[in-house]
Amino acid sequence: MKLTFLFIFLFISFTMSAQSLSAPESIVFDTANNRYFISNNGNNEILARDAGGNLSVFTNAISSGPHGLEIVGNTLFVCDGSSVKGFDLTTAASVMNLNLGATFMNGICSDGADYLYATDFSAKKVFKINIAAQTYTTFVTGLAKSPNGIIYDGTNQRIIWVTWGTNAPIMQATLSDSAVTQVVATTLGNCDGIVRDNDGNYFVSAWSGQSVYEFDSGFTAAPLSVISGLNNPADIYYNLANDSLVSPNAGNNSVTFHFLGTNTTAVTEAALPTLKVYPNPASELLYIDNSNKNIESVEIFDLTGKSVYHEKRINTNVLTLDVSKFSAGIYSLKVKAEGYELLEKLIVK
Repeated sequence: MKLTFLFIFLFISFTMSAQSLSAPESIVFDTANNRYFISNNGNNEILARDAGGNLSVFTNAISSGPHGLEIVGNTLFVCDGSSVKGFDLTTAASVMNLNLGATFMNGICSDGADYLYATDFSAKKVFKINIAAQTYTTFVTGLAKSPNGIIYDGTNQRIIWVTWGTNAPIMQATLSDSAVTQVVATTLGNCDGIVRDNDGNYFVSAWSGQSVYEFDSGFTAAPLSVISGLNNPADIYYNLANDSLVSPNAGNNSVTFHFLGTNTTAVTEAALPTLKVYPNPASELLYIDNSNKNIESVEIFDLTGKSVYHEKRINTNVLTLDVSKFSAGIYSLKVKAEGYELLEKLIVK
């Protein structure tokens, strides 16, 4: 399990005046145009978020609430009710409208060139779509649990998806014969999205703990809650360029950015705050220093996502916190301070 790169979680919420988020479901980064696309499920539209954080409507040619998003070449694909649609990245013109006769298209991934794989949540199926021919086949059917977020693993010639419900297992199907097997059993509930980082570790969003959990590349160790305090985290996205995980939070109409690692020189999503937390690890006193700006609140979560400490209306720019009474272990520390939030891993020894 990789832990060292998780020392900084920068959690930035944003609100926009021109457009507003409504039950955001999925997000993907358009590298060529330096923007994110967000499936704004509550408003039947796909939004574009530019580098300055401004939101605009990319398309509202959606019939049933957009869900999973995937970019292949110059096309943005989206799950829309019973269909998968494609839109030109440059013009937003419709280039695909493929009705699969599905019940509820949800997650989507691709091999990066020729094929899409998309989950039908209600019918418990996975479809395979030929992009060039705009045809499809039922790749997997008769699943025991509803499939949700899905990811393509070319190295191991498989697709992997997370499932809904209690004790939701992570499943896979081999590309050669669509044989379905379980990757790993979990105690997580209502898993929504799955992504992979530069080192091959997997991250899964789960509504049960309102958290994102990390699995090692082989799914051999117990999952670790690495981002907590979310609100119905949906189809998460991992930006490999700057080691950031992005979570659409359907429960409170927000999208949050979590920058992973101590090297933040590549981060361009927003100016980094001056807030400092030290020492870390801590055994007695922990100092939270926000330079000349007031700290609004501090909250600490254990690995299950349970809040174990919460202080509001602090009205000071430097806070000293006694952590000697906390059990030794790993926690998530969330600090609100004038327009942004910092979510950082805290180690108590």
